[in-house]
Amino acid sequence: MRQLESIRGQSVLVTGGLGFCGANLTRFLANELGCRVTVLDDCSNSSLPDTLLAGVDVRLGDVRNERDFEPLVRESPWIFHLACRTILTCAADPLADVEVNAVSTLRLLEFLRREASPRLQRFVYTSSTSIYGNCRHIPTDELDPPNILNHYAATKLLGEHYTMLYSTAYGLPTTCVRYSNLYGPGQTTRNPYCGVIGKFIEAALDGRPLTIHGDGEQTRDYTYVDDAVEATVLAAVSPQALGDAFNIATGVETSVNTLAMHVKALVGGNVAIEHVDRRDIDNIRRRVLSPEKIRVRLGWTPRTRVAEGLRRTVAHLRQARRPGASGGILSPADSVTA
Repeated sequence: MRQLESIRGQSVLVTGGLGFCGANLTRFLANELGCRVTVLDDCSNSSLPDTLLAGVDVRLGDVRNERDFEPLVRESPWIFHLACRTILTCAADPLADVEVNAVSTLRLLEFLRREASPRLQRFVYTSSTSIYGNCRHIPTDELDPPNILNHYAATKLLGEHYTMLYSTAYGLPTTCVRYSNLYGPGQTTRNPYCGVIGKFIEAALDGRPLTIHGDGEQTRDYTYVDDAVEATVLAAVSPQALGDAFNIATGVETSVNTLAMHVKALVGGNVAIEHVDRRDIDNIRRRVLSPEKIRVRLGWTPRTRVAEGLRRTVAHLRQARRPGASGGILSPADSVTA
């Protein structure tokens, strides 16, 4: 997209840049836009790849520690703040959750306010559509009020509030994006907290049953990671996105049962589907988001339907399981077809 040219070749900081979405964002910025990307990550949800793409500098550090992020923030006019704890780990340690998901955001913003750096072009905070909880309207747009049902949603919303406050009160150029159930290449299945799609594909490739919590008719709006990455960068460079928040979603509702059948057909073989008791977290019956605001305001629409996104994800995970496969999404040997 022509709008993305304003960030081409620029210095960019990605916190949490070794995680699933962060690594895909880093790859896009480095490969497609020639950016000089610095990643700050503590590897709590990820691991260092065997090798790195050209133009990517990884710094091991804690986003809660100003000594770790201060020199990187000074050098980066574009900041994408993705570092966070997952929905399940948040419930296990809510105090650490609020420190990582919200207080780190406040520390970054307060540092930027104190420095008042004229070099800062945009601070992008990545939030979650989990803040809507049990939605009042289907599809859900950005005017729907939050309905907080778990620690993760509470802290992601708090991070949003800080990001918007520092825009309105101090004039910092900030934007929030709300991700809806991202999936795709690079979503490690070794992490017990990975999404349902990664778990389904891993189980199917191993010949194990696909485990569905509840009756499987619960729905979500599954968004392919490459589409989300493009929307995130577009929100960072668009003047129309300043001081605002946007759903990053498809507007398409897909049940867990439908996902399982897609994965079973793609992998082949005699893969069973088993139903177990529903989870006691994130028990939302229906969730589908409206991407109309970002379409009208920024001109973004998702390109990848679920069937195609699942096909690409299965192909990538099959490739990653082969002997001698590359060491991750940031490896120069890694090939991902968009």
